[in-house]
Amino acid sequence: MSDYTTATTKQGSVWEDLLEVLWAPATVFDRSRSRGVGMYLLVLSGLFIVVLLATQGLLQPYMDANYDLQVIKMAEQGQKLPAEAVAQGRKFAGYFLLVTWGFTAVFSGLFGGITTWLGAKVAGAAIPVGRAIFIATLASVPRLVSLLATAVQGAVLDTSNVKSLFDASIGPARFVDAVSTSPAVLAVLASLDLFTLWNVLITAVGVSVLARVSRGTGWLASFIALGVTLLFTLVPAALA
Repeated sequence: MSDYTTATTKQGSVWEDLLEVLWAPATVFDRSRSRGVGMYLLVLSGLFIVVLLATQGLLQPYMDANYDLQVIKMAEQGQKLPAEAVAQGRKFAGYFLLVTWGFTAVFSGLFGGITTWLGAKVAGAAIPVGRAIFIATLASVPRLVSLLATAVQGAVLDTSNVKSLFDASIGPARFVDAVSTSPAVLAVLASLDLFTLWNVLITAVGVSVLARVSRGTGWLASFIALGVTLLFTLVPAALA
């Protein structure tokens, strides 16, 4: 017996949906099941850009540490960079990371939509690719909260000893040494971050509601999507 939401709910605005999906995803997906994804992508991307511009100074220590970690890993492989190249690379890497974060909603929506569609298909939940992209887009809202959480940490914590972005993680990756831990292990630990699991929950509910299947099937689809995403991180890390 399915336990998806069937009640007809008054349609909310894009802003209401992006906010309420954090605590009432079933209601949001039920009332917006026929809406397009375009406006959600536009508004959410705008929010990411605004937050990044407002908090760049607080995020900078984590961005610099993330680049420095890559430099250390390269040095361990015999690819030591001169000091001038490190300084220039840190600046470029910071801008690149900001741009990448700015397009989080787009990347998460499109790539996440494909993995969600695949996960739903394997789990036996028939759902069009367009609806899967819609689910993945709304499920990326916790990533915006994650960005804000990192900025708050940058404001209230001592960031002088930050070694990587993982030091801002709200999960097990925060408690390991990013320098001595393998990238593959870090990727797995990062997938257990509070905001990643929040994304998984919203995805599971979205599949359940829009595909009209049980919550269990929705969870299965969501974890399969997460597993596929992890593979794209683990394989390059294992080959490095």
